[in-house]
Amino acid sequence: MRRIRCLRAALALAAWTCVVGVASDGRAARIVENLYGAKLLDAQTGWVVGAFGAVFRTGDGGKTWEAQQTPTLEYLFGVDFADAAHGVVVGKSGAVLTTDDGGKTWTKRASSTERNLFSVVFASPKHVWAVGDWGAVIESTDGGVTWADRSLADDVVLTSQSWPDANTGYLAGEFGTIQRTTDGGKTFQKVETGTEKTIFGTAFRTPQDGWAVGIDGLVMRTRDGGTTWQPQRGTLESQSLEQLGFMEAMKNPGLYDIRFAGDYGYIVGDIGTILVSADKGESWQERKLPEDMRLFWLRGVSAAAGDRALVVGASGLAVTVEKDKVRVDAIL
Repeated sequence: MRRIRCLRAALALAAWTCVVGVASDGRAARIVENLYGAKLLDAQTGWVVGAFGAVFRTGDGGKTWEAQQTPTLEYLFGVDFADAAHGVVVGKSGAVLTTDDGGKTWTKRASSTERNLFSVVFASPKHVWAVGDWGAVIESTDGGVTWADRSLADDVVLTSQSWPDANTGYLAGEFGTIQRTTDGGKTFQKVETGTEKTIFGTAFRTPQDGWAVGIDGLVMRTRDGGTTWQPQRGTLESQSLEQLGFMEAMKNPGLYDIRFAGDYGYIVGDIGTILVSADKGESWQERKLPEDMRLFWLRGVSAAAGDRALVVGASGLAVTVEKDKVRVDAIL
């Protein structure tokens, strides 16, 4: 069962082909497939990343997008910004890019690893963490310019992370793994989650109050810093596709990312799944994409300004959610 779960996790995180078209004025004409990460800095300013080194920026809340030049063709999976100028992007084979001018220029950095990196987070304006394949953990204390290898001893794929403050961080991944630090990353300890299901996304509103989402529509919550977890959606028990049945599995699509801003929370996943909470994560309601987009998988979400989220996924999909209403501004 663990190997089946590992395979499903690997397939879900794998990168596929993409074709990018760019208009003569530098704007994106079309991304045919696959965006993986998003960062919404405020109600107007955001970035998305994807295949073949693709980075796009919006300055009008997602209505239009501008392609940014990058020095790589690697698939890019994660993006974070400390402010409007300073950002870091990570991706396949240890790829790390940084910008200090809002994406006008990007610089390739030596990351100290060749493992795929799936998530990058600023724990503070200069302190950055990235995680990925086979326990990969790298740390930068200068905003992403230089990196140190802090990889875990466990051979476990790390898919996501959350840092509610500079000292408290949670790393999540396959087999129900969550590793916690309370000393700014000097040490990490594994916490028991009660599940072996792969966790794809995690978000903590405070050092104590957090969520994790993953395979089979799982949404689970902790109120005590990861010591105990309760499922809000799905079950903690692992089951095979044969045990569940195809239709039952379709009712519980994989969930890949979760973010909060203000009272609102957002979760995204397979077959166009968008879950929205208007009560700080106490309850979740599904919101629908337009009919012709409902089979798309959604891979990344970022929230800002208390009531707006940016969602990205297959076929260049980029939509915004205002409070709990989906708004389709553009298919890039």
